[in-house]
Amino acid sequence: MAKFFDHLEEYMLIILFPLMTIIVFVATMVRYFQLGSIPWSEELARYIMVWLAYIGASLGIKRNAHLGVEVVVNMLPKQFAKFMNLFRAAVIILFNVLIIYFSYKIIMHQIAIKQTSPALFIPIWLAYLAVPFGAFLMSIRVIQSVLLSKKKQPE
Repeated sequence: MAKFFDHLEEYMLIILFPLMTIIVFVATMVRYFQLGSIPWSEELARYIMVWLAYIGASLGIKRNAHLGVEVVVNMLPKQFAKFMNLFRAAVIILFNVLIIYFSYKIIMHQIAIKQTSPALFIPIWLAYLAVPFGAFLMSIRVIQSVLLSKKKQPE
């Protein structure tokens, strides 16, 4: 089970990206051959893309692929560099906690007013759920990276 959660982002991206690609391709072919249109396809593809972006951001943190100022950190003494990495992690977690809090408020409002999407008629909060879900995953991955870096570095 731990292996599944360790690769959660990859599994979700493996499913969502081809799904989005197929939806857009089919909708394009239907319109190209003048067979009509699939009115919900653009909306669903957009919602999947939002989910892809937030899940992909979490995967970027997991793989340490986000941009950083490594030159400055590498010039610092090792003890200060450790502090800067912890500070960086704390800022990312704080930012994600704020994102989760405010997106939770928005989602609760959408649930209360029973807002639905225009073409799919699904609850709009399902699309917006990508924001706190992605922020939660990013926070988990930052905590994991801090713990892994502590294990790798001798005291």
